[in-house]
Amino acid sequence: MSEVAMEQLKFLEPEDVRAVAAQFGTPVFVYDEATVRASATTMSTLPNAFGLTVRYSLKACPSQAIIRLFDRQGFSFDASSVWEARRAVLAGVGPERISMTAQEAVFDENLRELIDQGLQFDAGSLHQLEEYGRAYPGGEVAIRINPGFGSGLVGRLNSGGPQSSFGIWHEQLPEVKQIVEQYGLRLVRLQSHIGSGHHWDILVDAVRTMLSFARDFQDVHTLDLGGGYRVSALRSDPVYDHTEWARVVADELKQFAEETGRRLHTEVEPGTYLTALAGSLVTKVIDKTDTGANGNSFLKINSGLTEIARPSYYGVQHPIVSVPATGDVERPADDAEEFNVVGHCCIAGDILTAKQEQLAPVALGRTEIGDYVVVERAGSYCSSMSMKNFNSYPEAAEVLRRADGSFDLIRARQSIEQVIVNERIPEGL
Repeated sequence: MSEVAMEQLKFLEPEDVRAVAAQFGTPVFVYDEATVRASATTMSTLPNAFGLTVRYSLKACPSQAIIRLFDRQGFSFDASSVWEARRAVLAGVGPERISMTAQEAVFDENLRELIDQGLQFDAGSLHQLEEYGRAYPGGEVAIRINPGFGSGLVGRLNSGGPQSSFGIWHEQLPEVKQIVEQYGLRLVRLQSHIGSGHHWDILVDAVRTMLSFARDFQDVHTLDLGGGYRVSALRSDPVYDHTEWARVVADELKQFAEETGRRLHTEVEPGTYLTALAGSLVTKVIDKTDTGANGNSFLKINSGLTEIARPSYYGVQHPIVSVPATGDVERPADDAEEFNVVGHCCIAGDILTAKQEQLAPVALGRTEIGDYVVVERAGSYCSSMSMKNFNSYPEAAEVLRRADGSFDLIRARQSIEQVIVNERIPEGL
């Protein structure tokens, strides 16, 4: 019997897994409408001082159907590139409900058209701020600030402090003021995203720091806290109560209002919190192998880096559950076995059960070739940041589980012809 607790399915039932695999094939992403709506309600009702705007972070899962779900609920949106912004507009979102904070911001016709239609621009560097000032003298603008510190689930998810290129370094605010005055800009929003999976006490420190900066910019009416709010994915994860930090932040804003007479609006930009637990990746076991009595046991699935890069890139774990293709759906605890789950890509790093570059086997029920493996917490930063088409594998299908339990295809599986559609062979080859 394994000493490692087995994970459980989040919203699918074993018969759902089989039905989805039979109808749509594997690998396939399944998103749950009910879970999305529940997470959206929780986030939009957080305690706040003077109003709250929730912006869905498009980079988490930019599927048109998911965007439309949030759009229908009146959410605003956070884009990390002009292409994400255009993708949201194609889904029916008004540009005026999108803010863009990007590493790359080129004031070409693509970006200018969106700004002219109402897109809100956040400058993430002095260069971006000056370019905006030249293009839109006298306009309203926001800035992203690096407060000098950050926090993240792992080092690579920390987006604040001296090792991060994100945002305007806090010591450069005098230069910000100079640019704002030179071009007659109105700096109306301060934004700081300190990292993904951050600790809330560090978020509160960032808010206090941002409020000290807001004192020097009288036009600021909004404080944007970014995203990065943790979710409880694994059974061993603690339960996170986001109302705790929200109440503390609200108190800080009330104190600021008492001292300055300025009632700042709050914005948040969640991505992971809204969709992570609303997504499952259904895969099939294609092989089993081991490296001897003193070695390791491996399950090979027909997915991997082509759908989910987080375990390899960040070294983080996802809940993994096996579902038999036929027969008894119950998996008794005393029937558990430990496996390392690996992907189908021909590269050594395609491992879903590793931690800090070490194998970290998970407990599964007895699993055979042809059974299904479901990777949970796959609704954010999985499909959107995968190694698409590596080894020429086609892009996986995506399915939406509706509130009534039915399944709708929201992205068809790619064909090999679609993989190569933009390639050209020069004449004579």
